[in-house]
Amino acid sequence: MKKFLYLLPLLTLVFISVSLFLPKLGQTPLKSWDEAWYAEISRNILKRGSWFLLWWNGLPYYDHPPTGFWLMALSFKVFGISEFAARLPSALAGVGSVVLVYLLGKEWFDQTVGFIAGIILATTPWFWLRSRQGNLDIILTFFILLSICLATKLRENQKIFPLISAVFALSFLTKTIIATGTIPVLIYLIFKNMDRSNRTNFLLSIFVFLAIILPWYLINWRQYGLQFLDRNIFVTGLKLPGYKAILSGSRNFLPVFSFENTFYNLHMGILLWYKPFLVSLSVSLFFLKNKPFKVLYLWLLPYLLIFSLSSKTELWHLIIIYPTVALLIAAFLRNISKIIPLAPLLILILILIFIVWTGGRMVKGLYKDVVKSQPLNDEIILSRLAGQNEGIIYIDDDYWPTAVFYSQKKVIHLVHAGLTLPEIFEKSKKPSLLLTKQWILERDNIDSKNYELLEKIGERVLVKSPAGLRN
Repeated sequence: MKKFLYLLPLLTLVFISVSLFLPKLGQTPLKSWDEAWYAEISRNILKRGSWFLLWWNGLPYYDHPPTGFWLMALSFKVFGISEFAARLPSALAGVGSVVLVYLLGKEWFDQTVGFIAGIILATTPWFWLRSRQGNLDIILTFFILLSICLATKLRENQKIFPLISAVFALSFLTKTIIATGTIPVLIYLIFKNMDRSNRTNFLLSIFVFLAIILPWYLINWRQYGLQFLDRNIFVTGLKLPGYKAILSGSRNFLPVFSFENTFYNLHMGILLWYKPFLVSLSVSLFFLKNKPFKVLYLWLLPYLLIFSLSSKTELWHLIIIYPTVALLIAAFLRNISKIIPLAPLLILILILIFIVWTGGRMVKGLYKDVVKSQPLNDEIILSRLAGQNEGIIYIDDDYWPTAVFYSQKKVIHLVHAGLTLPEIFEKSKKPSLLLTKQWILERDNIDSKNYELLEKIGERVLVKSPAGLRN
């Protein structure tokens, strides 16, 4: 009975996170940019049997490293290619992240801090949303959390040092180089807990890290050369124009500090937890004599600085600091409760209000995402129909990745191919299919006699070009 009561907080967090992240995971269609995009890359891993050279729509893909795509491909292998399988790795990583936050809070402070931090993370709107989508952010967050948890346990077991390197390498191989923001806190924890006389584990850890990350980078560098490194590291990773701009002395690559944009994105991501976070961030400076608070600041501040160096930072990029936010708020509440006698009761009431309020918004979001959204929409119906017809598929709409995934064929975007709508009808020598909108056909004066309308749903249409008709 005592063991059950001891595990009750953890079991409660698992129940809450599973209830939020997993129900009806495959109910809604994959969205373009990035779900359908990533799902198609993962499906091509199985289709081509290529785990190191990634492909999308017949083109090489190397914006992000492969860990997230590997996990999605394995999910496809086990459960079949579906919306559920595409999203399952993120959902499980979300549940795992809540558990790891609880364990960190319990290790650094106490069980109450771990439980409150887990509740905060699970009820953070954008963490909940991305855990239900086939993206890379939650997977990255999980590996970062796991590496920090292992580094915290290093003092108890020196043999896990190589395992820390392996997990951190997987985080590095999940989403470009953003995982490097974790290096300061990892270095602090490792040097604080490691046995410095044991050089074997240290050297082995370096070998393990390089053995995991180098194969993908070397294979892609050998295949694609500098354009791979330029796209993966400079453009996607560092959000810079590219190495040519740097070598030319262009000032476009110089960082522009934008703390305002960073905190705005953070606000939009955590919503009701934002003001408690600001209070915790400022007042907790008085608790820096407590080493766990130093660790939290060492974890949080480098990322706030990194994200503030780029004007291209988006709301979802900040998800990897949500666990720190959750832990900082929970730890702050714990320390305040020790100073003010009535604080525990007031804090409990406030937490319940936040959970109910945030939970209400999340339930509405879940209703909109799962109940109101139809399993099929016009984009999917038209894409599948295009895939069932003979001919090259063209699109001028914004659901390009969705069209690729659900048609299971290569889809050419007119803008990217430098083509115009009239050219498809005038110069096409092969059967051609076009995904567009009725008003665009009318705008470009395409006579209805010159194409066959295969399907029309709302404004969106699937038509067959004249060459297709002649065949």
